[in-house]
Amino acid sequence: MSGMEGTISERGRAIAQTSLKARLQPLLSDLYDARDNPGGIVDMGTAENHIMTKDVSDFANRKIRTSSKTFTYGEGPWGSKRLRIAMANHMNKYFHPVSTVQPEDLVFANGITSLCELFGYAMGEEGDGILISRPCYQAFIADFGAKAKIKCVFVPSNGIDQFSAEIVESYETALLRAKAEGTNVRALLLCNPHNPLGRCYPLETIKALMQLCQKYSLHLLSDEVYALSVFDNSDPAAVKFTSVLSFDSTPYISPNYLHVVYGFSKDFAAGGLRLGCIYSRNTALMDTISAITQFSWSGPLNQLFAAEMLEDTEWLDEFFTKSQSVLKERNEKCRAVFEDYGIEYAHGANAGFFLWINLRPYLDLSTHPDEKEAENALVAKMEKEKIYLTQGTLLQTEEIGWFRIIYAQEDEVLAEGFRRLVKAIGAKKGQEGAGGIGSSDLDSMGKGRDDT
Repeated sequence: MSGMEGTISERGRAIAQTSLKARLQPLLSDLYDARDNPGGIVDMGTAENHIMTKDVSDFANRKIRTSSKTFTYGEGPWGSKRLRIAMANHMNKYFHPVSTVQPEDLVFANGITSLCELFGYAMGEEGDGILISRPCYQAFIADFGAKAKIKCVFVPSNGIDQFSAEIVESYETALLRAKAEGTNVRALLLCNPHNPLGRCYPLETIKALMQLCQKYSLHLLSDEVYALSVFDNSDPAAVKFTSVLSFDSTPYISPNYLHVVYGFSKDFAAGGLRLGCIYSRNTALMDTISAITQFSWSGPLNQLFAAEMLEDTEWLDEFFTKSQSVLKERNEKCRAVFEDYGIEYAHGANAGFFLWINLRPYLDLSTHPDEKEAENALVAKMEKEKIYLTQGTLLQTEEIGWFRIIYAQEDEVLAEGFRRLVKAIGAKKGQEGAGGIGSSDLDSMGKGRDDT
């Protein structure tokens, strides 16, 4: 132990090992820009809707008017009355709840990351577990574990379609195994629409998972942050989004165990706003979360902007329509390229900003017999070409070689990213089962920009 390490606590040293700074700072400080930094890193790994951020910026410049009250502490960290009313109205319009969402059912914090931490602290003791399917959004591990000390218990699919009701047996097996190993599972996280697979859960699967939660007295936390980033896809595996609030769930789970988190980072293309909310009718849970939101406070200026967006329903309708149209178009372009050149992707994606692609054929297993080392070697090639994708091992993939790629980019950025990816993995145009992307295909991505 160095002298400096001896000046901090054991828990401080432990949490320092989970810091994202070492991995993300090189990326965030050298981002590609066609004009200002053409040699920078093309980020196709961070899940942001880059296509719609200008619309958000234009709205802010046109609509935001501050007052002296904007720069006070406001009405507290749990969300202003105006914001809670506006969000309740928004959820009642778009989530189609069977029971009207009331402002008092909502508590706000500075993003879903914080809300997962607050929920974990409120619902479980240190060392308790939460069931999460694989693959999953990589930050859930830190969201629940860094300070709340809730353990992620990952549920393998073992070849079963994890969106089918059959998967419930895998959840139960994982729960019982964790219990046998000394972990008290207290909750199940449903990521719907799913990150990184971009699919929505069918109603029958949601009901079956609710019944499992009721059987074992588990909380069901539904992360619905991509609820309005859903678009049409003719793939039979693609199903429409169903909120857990949109049907009578009382035959399947107690309202005290059912909760939803939602925010502005994805559907609203406003990740920098740092604002989200949790819905629940469990007053004990909400009282606990409200009591500790002072450590996750989103200020009045952020809340003012969010309320302005939510209240301008005409603008918001147009915004969501445009966003869904552009996401559909980008999704189709990327799928067409992958299909034409033999790169496998997970089917049924009709939500979010990403595709789950299989780059396993490009792993050099002859040089690196260890699969994880081979994947890391492929990532190193991407880093050399300054292209960033999220590797599957960070997302708890069951099979090495899968990556998440973000397509919610400007056409020029998308084309440049594909060029670099092709070069990094050594793809050749027309190569069966592991193809390349031709310049003509990429050039077509740059057309029609005025329509987006």
